[in-house]
Amino acid sequence: MELVTPTVGSTETLPSPVTRDHVERPARKRTYLKGLLVYGDNLFTLDCAIQDLSDGGAKITLNKQQSLPADVFLIVVKKGIVHKAKIVWQKYPARGLKFLETYALNGPMPKDLQFLRRLWIDLCARPGIPSGNEVQRTVISR
Repeated sequence: MELVTPTVGSTETLPSPVTRDHVERPARKRTYLKGLLVYGDNLFTLDCAIQDLSDGGAKITLNKQQSLPADVFLIVVKKGIVHKAKIVWQKYPARGLKFLETYALNGPMPKDLQFLRRLWIDLCARPGIPSGNEVQRTVISR
């Protein structure tokens, strides 16, 4: 990583050193949203708190120290969306996720992922889970 530094004798005022390979990241929004991780061939679920959220990823925290596979689904309950994600960093109790694909849970999605919609509907039915205007509950016959 090469740093840009002022030339000796320069009268220009430069901001603090900037890296040449700096890549702008999507802006993260601090949040406190309820999430659900789905993993292990879709057999396991784990509640989480979403602390930072951007179009490209999220920072989540877990209540217990739990090992997780690299690939997970993150259901953002209040927003009614699910992200297929990869865990890119871990520092207990937090994890960093990079989003690979995103689906609206009340819209079209691949047939093999429709079980995520049922999980979301069940979560919305729990007491104390605010649904907000952006979440539309749908009825799925079982």
